[in-house]
Amino acid sequence: IDSLIDADGAATRARLNEVFATLCSEVLGARRAYLAPLGALAPLLSEPLVFPADTPDLPQFAAYADLAFAPAALFVPLDPARAMGAQWAVPLRGQRGLNGVLLLGERGADGGLYTQEQLEIARANAERLLDTWAMRALAQRLMALQRQRMAESGVADRRMRRIIHDDVL
Repeated sequence: IDSLIDADGAATRARLNEVFATLCSEVLGARRAYLAPLGALAPLLSEPLVFPADTPDLPQFAAYADLAFAPAALFVPLDPARAMGAQWAVPLRGQRGLNGVLLLGERGADGGLYTQEQLEIARANAERLLDTWAMRALAQRLMALQRQRMAESGVADRRMRRIIHDDVL
C-alpha cells in the first residue's frame, strides 16, 4: 500500500531493481540482463530493468517484440553485437500472448551456458516481476482516477451548496 502512495514510484522501482539484480546475479549468474515489457503491458510500464545498474539501456527495445518466438520456445539465440551483449531472449507470456522479454548476456566468469532449469526459473520469476510491476502501475492509475473523481465530487457538492445557499437568501 505504501508503494501506491509513492507518487513517482521510486521505492517500488528500487525494489524491483533489487529483486531483478538478485535473480540475475545469484540465481542465473548472468553478467548482463534486460527485462522489458512488450505487448499489452508496454504502455503501462516504464523503461526496462537492467542488470547491472550501470548497463546502458538497450536502444530500440520494442524491436524485440517482432522476434518470431515459437509458442513452445524457452529461449531464442541473439546476435550479441546487435543486442548490446545479450545472447539469449527468453519470451515472457501471459494470457494475452507476449508480455515481455528477458534478454540474458553471458553466464558467469567462464561464459558457460544456462541450464534449462535456470531458464525456466528465470522465465517464471521475470513473468512474476512484470505482473507485479503492471499491477502496481494499474493500482496507481486507479488511485489517481479515484482522487480525481473525489475532487470533482467535492466541487459539485460545493456548487450545489452554493446554489441552495443563494436560493435561500
